[in-house]
Amino acid sequence: MIKGDSTEYEIIQQACDSLGDNLFTVEVGVREGKGSQVILESLKSKNHWHIGIDPYGDINYKHFDNPNITWNGSTDAPLYPNKMKSQLSKDLSDYENFSLFHMEDDEFMKRFHDGVPIYKNGKELKTKYDLIFLDGPHTTLAVLKEAIFFAERSKPGTVIIFDDYPAYDMDLILKVIVNNFGFMLLKQGKNKISLKRN
Repeated sequence: MIKGDSTEYEIIQQACDSLGDNLFTVEVGVREGKGSQVILESLKSKNHWHIGIDPYGDINYKHFDNPNITWNGSTDAPLYPNKMKSQLSKDLSDYENFSLFHMEDDEFMKRFHDGVPIYKNGKELKTKYDLIFLDGPHTTLAVLKEAIFFAERSKPGTVIIFDDYPAYDMDLILKVIVNNFGFMLLKQGKNKISLKRN
């Protein structure tokens, strides 16, 4: 079992429990893989495919826009080496319904705006997401871009979970996805918040 480096994984579990069947889910910012493992385990009895998006490769980027929030004294992201990606691949190797997209969130959104091809008993183009877990860059602009991209590809019943939401302007993001896409609060913790689309 992956240890993880966050809290409130029960909010992910509860979000999964609120979903039906025949599901397509995503985590942006997989890192060591605990969030994805919780999703995969929670939905293992359902027809489900999960994708993770993370570039690894020691890419240096601004992780926080709030100068009061740092990771070991820096607003930049910690380096995620390809060794971490290799360990993730081993840790999640038993899940045949998992695909890792080894790229940045912007690259994924540019390349897969019209859907994600999944190969299971043939090819299927997945265009709507049932659960979205956003745990990538923690700047307001990055999270807002991700939230809009995935909200545009959601449907009634879709859940979006935001990790470390006190690190960015969650009020702005809430205004956008509540007013434009009909998401409503599902669960709020100190670190994670989930919303479900009406």
